[in-house]
Amino acid sequence: MPDRLSRTVVRGACLSAADSPADAVRAFLIVMAWGYGRVGYGPFRVRRLFDTTPTADSQLQAAASKLSHGGPVEAYALLGDNGVARLPRLGPAFGTKFLYFCSPVGGQNALILDRLVARWLRENTNLALNEARWSVWTYHRYLETMFGWASEVDTAADDLEACIFSQQAGLVGN
Repeated sequence: MPDRLSRTVVRGACLSAADSPADAVRAFLIVMAWGYGRVGYGPFRVRRLFDTTPTADSQLQAAASKLSHGGPVEAYALLGDNGVARLPRLGPAFGTKFLYFCSPVGGQNALILDRLVARWLRENTNLALNEARWSVWTYHRYLETMFGWASEVDTAADDLEACIFSQQAGLVGN
């Protein structure tokens, strides 16, 4: 692995996530390393997910594959909906990180929806989203809003999401 896991590096490492269960697991592990950063409990949480879900590898591959043949909302639905995670112990924040990095280049990407993005949206817009509960409807609404705003300001939706995240992370000292 490289010394620094930038968004570009992680995306490159996830290009083949849809090719096989092993590729999906490799991509997932890199995304989790990026997402957890230097937090000590990341490896424990990821190990616990794989220990409690023997089919996690094929479920991750199916979600990555759905990004190419259906889109981000359909891929999200394979990971969870109605408050229920299809991969127990995987929440929407880290699930959407995986989907974002596995999104094919050139299409409508999945976007990351985590606590910091949702908080910024609540505090600065009229968009209140429950980022902690799996909900296809919420994720669809989030994507529709973000892609609409990005179009209005002529930028990529993932750049807009990254700016929102960075702004909120700075405000909370993250």
